[in-house]
Amino acid sequence: PYNFPVKDVNSKDIVCRTSDMSSKNTDTCDVTAGSKVGVVFRTGESSEKIVLSRSHKGPCLAYLAPMSSNGKGDVWFKIFEEGYDKATDQWCSEHVIDAKGELEISLPADIADGEYLLRAEIIALHAADSVGGAEFYANCVQIRVSGGGSAKPKGVSIPGVYKADDPGIHIDIHEKIESYPIPGPKVY
Repeated sequence: PYNFPVKDVNSKDIVCRTSDMSSKNTDTCDVTAGSKVGVVFRTGESSEKIVLSRSHKGPCLAYLAPMSSNGKGDVWFKIFEEGYDKATDQWCSEHVIDAKGELEISLPADIADGEYLLRAEIIALHAADSVGGAEFYANCVQIRVSGGGSAKPKGVSIPGVYKADDPGIHIDIHEKIESYPIPGPKVY
């Protein structure tokens, strides 16, 4: 339902493109630890096949946080990242567009059972040659994990994980790219 980017890395809206983290009127998806889950990026509920513009190139990332935290504090741990592939000259966002907005993410097999927020994000870098030009398209879904282990990974705070001048956020993608530093912490 949200078709706007967040551009301020310190905004509460960067979490899920909304600052309303209440769980009322939401459903929870049951998933198995170690399984793959699919997330979908679309421009709106009625636009089944319309994703981002091809010009909105950038990385894809996914984080988990215990639902009991409501996403507040150092609770988000990264479970997925895909950036720029120099060999194919393609960004993760281009793979998502080619897949009609779909992105598959593997859940860690050892995380503790329980309810989590799954945050999936594309960072569009087409205007990131200026500080504050990157566009963050993040959405969250509630999941209930079963069949896992006992791991409770350390996390980071969102907002707080990114700075507007981080090398992977303030970058001119219209120049030749030799390597791309994916923003945020390492994948758990």
